[in-house]
Amino acid sequence: ILVAAVARAQDSAVVPPSGDEWDLRRCVDYAVQHNISIRQADVQRRVADLLFDQSKKSRIPNASFGFNNGLQFGRSIDPTTNLFTNQQLLYQGFNFSTDVTIFNWNRINNNILSSRLEAEASAADVEKNKNNISMNVATSYLAALLSKVQVDITRVQLKQSQEQLADTRKRVEVGTLPELNAVDLEAQVARDSTSVISAFANYQLNLLSLKALLNLDAAKPFSITEPLP
Repeated sequence: ILVAAVARAQDSAVVPPSGDEWDLRRCVDYAVQHNISIRQADVQRRVADLLFDQSKKSRIPNASFGFNNGLQFGRSIDPTTNLFTNQQLLYQGFNFSTDVTIFNWNRINNNILSSRLEAEASAADVEKNKNNISMNVATSYLAALLSKVQVDITRVQLKQSQEQLADTRKRVEVGTLPELNAVDLEAQVARDSTSVISAFANYQLNLLSLKALLNLDAAKPFSITEPLP
């Protein structure tokens, strides 16, 4: 009787916590939006796009314009005559320059092509990461779902053993069955109780793995839903 009571207490203690329930589609969508590796790949893609845009603009000619002015007094060189003078002078200067590439052995075109390929590769890498994360999330989700079903199976088995033990104990008390039968069933209840605890621990480990892929706080209440038949 004591074993059966302990088993019932353990059975009630391993009920999965209630919380926000997630289905497979929600898990995959959330992972794609929040996974760290996907975010890093997306940052690299944006950098590659900026470099590609910069390389395309390298064909545009460069031009610059500047001016300077100043005041000279005391003994100095007159910039108009290049002779020494003691007069006060006010001067201004202007400059304009431009840089146009006529031919450089296709260096600019090759740089543009290289930058474009880098941008395309970065975009493909983002999609690859999304596909990998989606596959990993789906695999982890199914593993957690399977372990959740296993918890239900072991709990049903434990309940059946407990009911069988209670019935056998009554038969032992009235003398229709030997005490050995009840002892065997008590051992079976203990084994089934251990199976429930092990199955629930495995379920929690699978949930933690799934939460890690989703980049969720390990302490956040989290449960998964079973697909509708």
